Amino acid sequence: MDRYITINDKKCLFKDGETILMVAERNNIHIPVLCYIKDIAETGACRICLVEVEGVPQPVASCSAFATDGMVVYTDTDEVKKHRLKALEFILLKHPLKCGTCENAEDCVLRELARQMGISEVTDVYEEEHHPLQDWNMLLYDRDACVLCMRCVNVCRDIAGCDAIDVVARGNNAHIEPAHEPLNCDFCGMCVDSCPVGAIKDKPFTYSLKVWELEYINTTCSFCPVGCKINYGVHQNQIHRTRLACSTSICSKGRYGFKFLDIDKRIKSPLIKKDGVFTKTDWHYAMDRVYHSLTEYGVENSLIIAGGWLSNEELFSYKALADKTGMKFITEAEVYFGSFARLFKEKFGHYESVGTLAEVEKSDVIFVIGADFARENVGVKWSVIKAIRKNNAKVITIGLQRYDYDERTYLSLIADYADFAGEFEKIKSSDKNIYTALRKQISSNTKISIIAGNEYFCGEKKLESILSFADYIGQDKLRAFILTYDKVNYVGSLYAGGLTTLDVAAAAPKSVFAVAVNPSIGKNEELMQLIENAEFYAALDMFLTGIVKNADVVLPVRSVLETDGTAVSIDGRLLRMKKVVQSPINSKSNLEIAHILGDYFRKKIDKDAENVFKQIAVSLGFNVDDYKSSEEVYRVKEKIFNKTEYIYTKPDIAESIVYVNPRHHEGVLTKMIFASEENYPNFPEIEKYISPGYIRSGNMLDNIAKGVKLIPR
Repeated sequence: MDRYITINDKKCLFKDGETILMVAERNNIHIPVLCYIKDIAETGACRICLVEVEGVPQPVASCSAFATDGMVVYTDTDEVKKHRLKALEFILLKHPLKCGTCENAEDCVLRELARQMGISEVTDVYEEEHHPLQDWNMLLYDRDACVLCMRCVNVCRDIAGCDAIDVVARGNNAHIEPAHEPLNCDFCGMCVDSCPVGAIKDKPFTYSLKVWELEYINTTCSFCPVGCKINYGVHQNQIHRTRLACSTSICSKGRYGFKFLDIDKRIKSPLIKKDGVFTKTDWHYAMDRVYHSLTEYGVENSLIIAGGWLSNEELFSYKALADKTGMKFITEAEVYFGSFARLFKEKFGHYESVGTLAEVEKSDVIFVIGADFARENVGVKWSVIKAIRKNNAKVITIGLQRYDYDERTYLSLIADYADFAGEFEKIKSSDKNIYTALRKQISSNTKISIIAGNEYFCGEKKLESILSFADYIGQDKLRAFILTYDKVNYVGSLYAGGLTTLDVAAAAPKSVFAVAVNPSIGKNEELMQLIENAEFYAALDMFLTGIVKNADVVLPVRSVLETDGTAVSIDGRLLRMKKVVQSPINSKSNLEIAHILGDYFRKKIDKDAENVFKQIAVSLGFNVDDYKSSEEVYRVKEKIFNKTEYIYTKPDIAESIVYVNPRHHEGVLTKMIFASEENYPNFPEIEKYISPGYIRSGNMLDNIAKGVKLIPR
């Protein structure tokens, strides 16, 4: 039976658990707010959102007052306005309107509220001692500007899942401080975006420009396959800051990763190696050299390697070039994921994850298998945190280490000797209390998700064991099966196709053309060997790093922020990535390079991204008009659930090395990005055997699986 409340004489339908403010927002009824953020725990701290409710003697905070059937609400009575004005004046006692000297003035929620309520200045203010800015690594905190709205604390706890900051002291001395020393922070910067008065600042941007000097370009973050929306603040063809787009989040990669564009050591012209030394050349001479070297040993002995950072259009264009010329083609994702991806597709009918991240957020039980979100996809962690907060979801981790969100989990298991399959078997049959408790969770809940990551794919010998575990959970209960990866377009890479690692290794190519790939130790070591064994190696890259230094020819390529294109997200959404800035150097896009090389072979390769998408859309499972769609589009996929034939056998006990990604928070990524020219592009010094971060449960060695060494690649 429908239930209603009446707001300003308008009858409004409501659902259980909705507040007055939620109902008002859905019905386009404006109520001013300061401390409130949608989908975050309501604090009712600022009292700006007060409303009058019939039968209640005093105005109530609409952000925390729940709607009840028959409730009558007024949002703009004289009494309400009087109380709101008093609440705002009280806040302004500590935060006077000195907007002329504030760099955040044109982006200040408090100033806008004051304008709406007719306040232009406040003369009666507290006389307090001045507090210097506090330096929190990538953040600055201005205690004198803080109005203690708690938005930053709530976002950090309930969205980022870090609990990195908290309110300390009381009364006039209350302020925000790191909850732990040193600051245990992802540096996602969501606290910066949530602050209504600019009290928490983005340190690299602070004092560089005024906010009103920036033009914001909305696009999709290209640093991982989660597909978060992001706003880039651009001034004079340079990105200066990033901000959250509506109803989304960004991590430290999205927040600060664009800085790679500013590194002076970016390759500015084609390079050819002569007598072991790179010399600059022009594009014509460089492409001549590439073409003749690819054909010198026979095109059938030439290999194109396509990296996981490429767009769908780039991947399919290079694949078309290989098909039309007779060259071989392989993707980085095939080397990392290939054998498991084929098992996954055989079971579920597609390469992308089962279900969506939204379905993870609605889950009651979530198994996180070898996925260190801080090293792969922080955005996936946010979905897990939402599930914990909204559904009281039980999160069970099985990994090679304890994770930094461990205190939020229902149970954390360590897979000694990387025997994840053994832990699955114990869940199915062991009579130990912890495993019987897990069986009870599986049997008593109907919304269960699995998330698998790098530690599983690089450590487990029997990769099909997790698919068999999905059988144990059951098709009727499995809501999502998410595969984490650090490259933006692993799904598109798999659909682009190509040869397997074994096929390419057997072919022993003489010439290699490597696009957006710089393999290192770990699963991609096989690509390194192919490159090292080749007679000729051409690399398309932005920097002379890693194995690129060994190339015979290096072609400067434009970054994803300087081109248009699409990718496929971790859960099958079409990600539209727009050009944010023009390339300031003598580089070309991957589509242009594929087009030029095609001309050498007298094969037509289109260089317009939209045209290429129209040609490949059906192959990817999309419609040709999805390229310009303003709505979120998921690829059309088959939904099957085939049984996985698998019998567990206990592996031999042997020590193994598992290569993991460097962390991209707690200062590691940010130090890399803001390294001096002398240090770039080397990673900062990282412990040989990594810790999982700031573990609060004791000795680091107690938090690493037996028989396993975790080494950053």
